[in-house]
Formats: sequence, structure tokens, C-alpha cells
Amino acid sequence: MLFQLNDSIAFTAEAARVSRTVLPSGVRILTEEVLGAPSVSIAASVAVGSRDESGVHFGSTHFLEHLLFKGTPKRGQKDISIAFDSVGGSANAATAKEYTSYYARVQNSALPLAIDVIIDMFTSAKIDPSDFEIERTVILEELAMNEDDPEDVAHEALAAHLLPTHELGRPIGGTAQTITDVSRDAVFEHYKTHYTPENLVITVAGGVSHESVVELVVKALDSAGWGNHLGTPNLRRAQFDATLEFSLPLALIEKDVAQANILLGYQSIRGAAAERYALGIMNTILGGGMSSRLYQEIREERGLAYSTYSYQQGYADAGYYGLYAGTNPEHAPEALDLMRKEFLKLARDGVTQEEFDLAIGNITGGLALRYESSMARMNRLLSAEIGTGEYLSVSEIMQRFQAVTLDQVQQIAQEIIAKPTSLVVVGKDLRSLSGLS
Repeated sequence: MLFQLNDSIAFTAEAARVSRTVLPSGVRILTEEVLGAPSVSIAASVAVGSRDESGVHFGSTHFLEHLLFKGTPKRGQKDISIAFDSVGGSANAATAKEYTSYYARVQNSALPLAIDVIIDMFTSAKIDPSDFEIERTVILEELAMNEDDPEDVAHEALAAHLLPTHELGRPIGGTAQTITDVSRDAVFEHYKTHYTPENLVITVAGGVSHESVVELVVKALDSAGWGNHLGTPNLRRAQFDATLEFSLPLALIEKDVAQANILLGYQSIRGAAAERYALGIMNTILGGGMSSRLYQEIREERGLAYSTYSYQQGYADAGYYGLYAGTNPEHAPEALDLMRKEFLKLARDGVTQEEFDLAIGNITGGLALRYESSMARMNRLLSAEIGTGEYLSVSEIMQRFQAVTLDQVQQIAQEIIAKPTSLVVVGKDLRSLSGLS
């Protein structure tokens, strides 16, 4: 069954034990009860990410990911850490291009504690000026650490070069310059503007009932002073096909590393496009596993790389597709040639029934294993709520994959390979590779 969430105030999916409630304040609560599960994952999220920053607020999203752990009037930074450590739990946060999430995983009996702490963090962060300056240094160290990973550098550069005029092309964590420039007042303004009841989404998955979660959330919101607020959930991000302009064709980024990290990218479809199922199958066949064409041709047949794969990144209005290989610089032209040839061959000749069936088996098994995790189930609820507003069970997802035809797989390959492209290479002494484009 497919559950449309767009207009609902509350729904319950009995077969999946998935429930949704909208409080009078506009806070949304979604749960999936997993019978017999000993643990539970919880997140407090807001559909605001790095793409939503502008002007003086560049870097604010990443700053808030850090600052909400620094304390509230009720708890200091160490109190927050002790709360989760005392029950053997874990807590963290994630900044993405279209959302920010604060999450934890604890044993079922510790859920009241987890909800109380996370909602306290979300609603009542102090954002103290001294803490702000400490975290500025921490974030700059984090960015420096990421700069030491050539694969991360390549992925950030690919987005920037494929979408140079689109906000999705900006790095999620900001840059050293934006983190240095942003002020505490700007970050605090960003917090007060976006961290509101109308934007708050609570998602929980594990061995708990929906009713108990709602009760705990209401209690925590009352304690935070949000209990009497009246509002309606903010509209979901619009889902449409943005008009994408040119891409930047080539980036050679010098790093003192042993390998050339090659990323060949194409502008692609948005995350919720109808063709995403055909693209999922195409990606599995091209570079999604050890039996994929890239893995077999580049690694197994020629030994040119230890790591090679392909992937899709889809968002509300745009997306991009990438093919990666890490190889000795002297092998870079050959590896890149194989990447191009395999993608072109797939687009020109299509895929076989045997490859299609293998991909379906891979995807089916991967979904089953993924949703053994309460964290994955929790994130699926979040994606449904802040994305298109529809929730699909695993069986419904598989039905959509199985409805794809071989011709549709070939068609999506032809569509993507014809789009604007970028080549990013991160490595040492790349001047000799300038002809790769």
C-alpha cells in the first residue's frame, strides 16, 4: 500500500506499523514500530540544508549541526554527552544539502531520555558566543581533514563543476572562507528562523509504540515552552525539474597523493523522478557491485583500480550521476577510457536479461539488509515526510523496480549520457593529464 501524506493530519499503516501524527503546533511525528526490536532510533530534523543558505548565512547550517550539542539552559555540553553515554547510546547529527538531522540510537527503555534531550537541544540551544568561536575552530579542522581525503575532494568538486550556477553545487559543510566569515548573530538568526514547530519533524523507528512516542514528544515540547504554539507544517520543498545551465568540463586538482582519483560526471534526474527506478537498475549494472561492468572491466580484467563504482545523487529539482575510479596516474587515461566506453556501450546496446535479473536480485537483497537497521527505517520515514509526501513499503518499492523494462534502462542511460558532463581528477603531477577531457 502507498500512503499519501500530503493532506493527512494522521494516518496509520497497520501492515507496516507506520504512523503519522501532526500536533496542533505543526510538529510532525512519524514512527515505525518494529516488534521485538531491542533498540530505537530517533531524529529531530528540519528540511533546511546547505542549499538554503544565502547572504550572510553561508555556513550557518554546518555551524548549527555542531552548536546544538554545546548546551541549553537545562543542560551543558557535558550533560548531553553523559546522558547518552549513561545508557550506552549514541548521538550525532548530519548536515545535508536539503535537510539537517539530530539523531540518536538507544535501548527501548532509554527512549524517554533520548526524546527529552534531543528536543531540548533542538528547541533551546544557547549558541553561546564563546562556544561559537570554539566550534569555528573545530569546523575549520573538520574541513581541513576532508581536504586530506582526495576522494572527498573529488566528490565536492564534481558537484561544483556539474552545477556551477545552482545552489546544489555548493559544498555541504561550507568553505574555510564562509566558516571564517559567518557571524554568531547570523547563525543565531538562521536558527530562530528555521528551527520552529512548523519545520520540526520527529521520526522514530524501533521497539516502541506510536502512542508512547507522541506522549513523550508532547511532554518534551511542553517543557520547552512549545506546547501552546499553534501552527501548520511548512510546505514541502517543491518537486520539479530545474533548468540546468552549462557544466564546467574539466578540473585538475593537485594533491600530493599516490593515486589519480577520477570522477566522470553528468547532470542527471531529480531524486523523485519517475525514471529513478530504471536509473537504479542501470546504476547497479554499470557500477553498483562486484559483478558490475566497471568493477569487472577496470579491476578484475585489467587490475587498474582497487575501487571503482558509479552513483546517483538526486534532489528536489536536480541531480547528478558519477563514475569513479582510483588508479595510478599513468593508468588514468586507460581507466577513464574504459569508464566512458562501458557507459556508452550500455546506452548504445542496452542491458541483457541476465544483467537485469542480477540487478533486481542485488537491489532486493540490499533493501532487505538495509532495513534490518532501525536507523535506516527512521531515515526512510524522514525522506517520505520531507520529500514527496508518500511512503512506500519495501514490497511496493520492489514492484516499481520489477515493472521497469530493459528498454527503459537503456533509455535512461541514453538520456543521462547526452547531458552536460564534467571530469574531475584529484592527484599529483596532473599537467600531463590535461588532455583527458
